[in-house]
Amino acid sequence: MNQPEPRSRLSVGIQWASRISTIGLEFALPPLMGAGLDRWWRTSPLATLIGAVLGFAVGMMHLLRIAREGSR
Repeated sequence: MNQPEPRSRLSVGIQWASRISTIGLEFALPPLMGAGLDRWWRTSPLATLIGAVLGFAVGMMHLLRIAREGSR
């Protein structure tokens, strides 16, 4: 059968850098957006807390999916 061409080290490194930066943004952006909404709505840090919980959940799900793929 046809075997796929082996990927270069550079392409593998870029893929991992992309994955890691995506996870970092998934953790960081929701709380920052919540803080912006709190400032705009002049509310207590409710939106920031909701953003932090959502960002943590999404980031962890993505991180666990990558870990599961790597263990195969």
